[in-house]
Amino acid sequence: MKSKQTKNMNLENGVARGQSAATCCMDGVPVKHYLSMGFGVNSVALYFLLMDQGVEFEAIYVDHGADSPETAKYVKLFCDKYPVTILKPDAGTREGVRFDNLYDYCHFKKIIPSVKHRWCTDRFKVRVVHKYVDKPCWMHIGIDAGEAKRAKISTTKGIEHRWVLIENGIDREGCKKLIADHGLPVPRKSGCWFCPYQTDAQLRILRREHPDLICKLRTLEKRVSEKIGRPFGIKEKPIDAVLMEKQGNLWPDMDYPPCECGL
Repeated sequence: MKSKQTKNMNLENGVARGQSAATCCMDGVPVKHYLSMGFGVNSVALYFLLMDQGVEFEAIYVDHGADSPETAKYVKLFCDKYPVTILKPDAGTREGVRFDNLYDYCHFKKIIPSVKHRWCTDRFKVRVVHKYVDKPCWMHIGIDAGEAKRAKISTTKGIEHRWVLIENGIDREGCKKLIADHGLPVPRKSGCWFCPYQTDAQLRILRREHPDLICKLRTLEKRVSEKIGRPFGIKEKPIDAVLMEKQGNLWPDMDYPPCECGL
């Protein structure tokens, strides 16, 4: 639980520059370029594309404390080489307690992120970004050309979205090539480790690779279930129903590693 803080890492207050800075205006007024980073393939590739095109921009990343361990490791690798501004959330409760960590907030409130409402994205990412940026501004979003249907024209409270990967016809494979050309490994799919949008297969991988996080998820589900008076979980069913640990596997190497949470 902490109050909001921002941390600029490397070079000129987190501002990345290409060979020459591009100037752009909105209604005749010079505006700043921001890049919203989740540290998945697309946003990392977009960073390098903007840099190569000579666009002066500030990359921003909201650290809500619940990204996967693989994403957290990649963030450190990237930020050791390139400038990124790291923001922390500051979510309050009716009880007067403030949180900068999404899991801790959910544990305290006895709630789980929801596919239907996506309050977690709003409170722990979108609001943080909107509070930080200077408006009006361009916000560059990492959606590649293969997912162009996801991109929508949007201007909200002085923030206008740009889709430079789509504008340049760069698809997923092109994104991977951009990253490799700059000497970095291609990151794993980014996201919160207890995101309800994960597939059952992704949750089973999480169980094998990070059993401690599954223990934390079981603890959260137990608190939520006790609050609402019925079994409930990240996939609207308990995580154990997804993992099916007690059914056993045909091959020993498919078994999960030991779990010590006792739940």
